[in-house]
Amino acid sequence: MTRKPDNAAPTECSFEVLNPGGSFPGLIVCDHASSEVPAKYRNLGLGEEDLDKHIGIDIGIADVVRTLCQRLDATAVLTRYSRLLLDCNRWIEDPRLILAESDGILVPGNSDVTEAEKAQRAEAYFWPYHGAVSEALTNLVVREQHPFIVSLHSCTRRLGQELRPWDAGTIWHESNVLSDALIAALAQRGDLKLGDNQPYSGIGGTFTIDYHSWSTGIPACGLEVTNDLLSTPEGRSEWSDRLTDALGDLASARASIWNKHNGIERASSPRHLSAS
Repeated sequence: MTRKPDNAAPTECSFEVLNPGGSFPGLIVCDHASSEVPAKYRNLGLGEEDLDKHIGIDIGIADVVRTLCQRLDATAVLTRYSRLLLDCNRWIEDPRLILAESDGILVPGNSDVTEAEKAQRAEAYFWPYHGAVSEALTNLVVREQHPFIVSLHSCTRRLGQELRPWDAGTIWHESNVLSDALIAALAQRGDLKLGDNQPYSGIGGTFTIDYHSWSTGIPACGLEVTNDLLSTPEGRSEWSDRLTDALGDLASARASIWNKHNGIERASSPRHLSAS
């Protein structure tokens, strides 16, 4: 696994922690919550209309996270800068950490990123965010006997020529126990097409989930909501309702989820191949 450098320190705040004293037994993380770019990078040479597309932000999901924190009294950690500056859900060694092109759009500010610049961005934006996630999780573990982690994302319905039929899909690697419980909770209304490790698979590694939960005994999974369902206030409100109910179900069943998660045979150790 990627190791945090001893000298990593933020030069500007790269994360936001919501409701740090919340009582909810699950930690919510949001790796792609913002389309902002620090002023010195001059929007990476892009217009705001491109930064606000799915290549720069997980559209709509941050608003849902904020509502969930209020309704559930949950703690959440969100990124403050665009995934195009540096993707906080990739391994440092992953060539997709800083993209020079995404879904056919060139990113001029990333075209000639040196190893020194990559390391500087990681120290300023990547490690401080994950340090905040670690701190929030430590506080949760101290307080809660059966904590869990849910990483919330949104994704585009169409990527290149691929049309994705799923309304939402889970992402898991070490264990499918929390994923199965989340799918079951979301499926209760019977009106969604739900993916299991679809449209993105966590098998092979997904950084945030693996880095913060692998071999800890803490159940974790991600959820991708297709962003056309989050493009309006009404859509975001509906998904806030759905996830309030679903995460409430996970909280009620957390002891059983823990027992199942910690009783299964483990998969092979994580690698830095696929992520959302």
